[in-house]
Amino acid sequence: MGKLNTADNALARAMRIIHAQRREAQRCTRRVRGASKLTALLARVETSLFGYRMPDPRVLIMQAQWRRDDISSYCSRCATTLVQFEEASGGCAECRGRKLGFDAAVRLGRYAPPLSQWVPAIKHRAWRSMGRVLGAQLGEQIRAAVDDGKFEFPDAVVGVPSHWTRRLLRGIAHAEFIADEVAQTLALPRINPLFVPLRTRQTGRNRSQRLHSQRLFQTRANAPPLLGLRIVLVDDVKTTGRTLACAARVLKEAGARTVIVAALAVADPPNRNCRPVGLRMGR
Repeated sequence: MGKLNTADNALARAMRIIHAQRREAQRCTRRVRGASKLTALLARVETSLFGYRMPDPRVLIMQAQWRRDDISSYCSRCATTLVQFEEASGGCAECRGRKLGFDAAVRLGRYAPPLSQWVPAIKHRAWRSMGRVLGAQLGEQIRAAVDDGKFEFPDAVVGVPSHWTRRLLRGIAHAEFIADEVAQTLALPRINPLFVPLRTRQTGRNRSQRLHSQRLFQTRANAPPLLGLRIVLVDDVKTTGRTLACAARVLKEAGARTVIVAALAVADPPNRNCRPVGLRMGR
């Protein structure tokens, strides 16, 4: 009899636990549904009051008649715009003889309208649809550079990481989001070996401050092995190259064989405000 009572008590406790878990699951479901309805309501209110709605990126690109730069119009080493009749073998006048920290560079275009309007919106307004479109274009640009013999086909894609507080405030890890699209376009793995140990900002700094900044990256303790890999390092904008160079050096210290920098837009030095050389291409 005592054993039966013990079994009955255990069964009753188990049933109470099951019912409690079921009630908690139902409460969680109701909270999620309520949050979804509230988010949709706020989005409708925001759109109706402020007209805030990100347009279709493909329509914008078509209206602007934008196409990505031809790979012959910029330096294959630092992605700076080439001036007319400039000799680009071994790098342009801006990077020839300098240690950059990375091996080659690819870009979609100069940091000028319309890219200078679209790219910041990916970061500050979490414009994911534009990030997908431009990320896919960047992947195609990398493929075109490989076909042209600029460098070998890469093995993996890495996005320049943001500090977790920046990701939380912006609602997007923009460079890693773009890197996902690049990796998908090239059918490559997107790995995440880097992190930002300190909260440091590049936004709002002038060119001199960026060059002398000490933003550092570190490799994660559980990072995948990089020994002998050809890495594509993706960021939204290359201004001085300082951030990308720091990240590239850390990747090489971890064993990467080559690091190719890929950016949606590149800001030319002030003394190179010129029209790109060569034709422009699209796809």
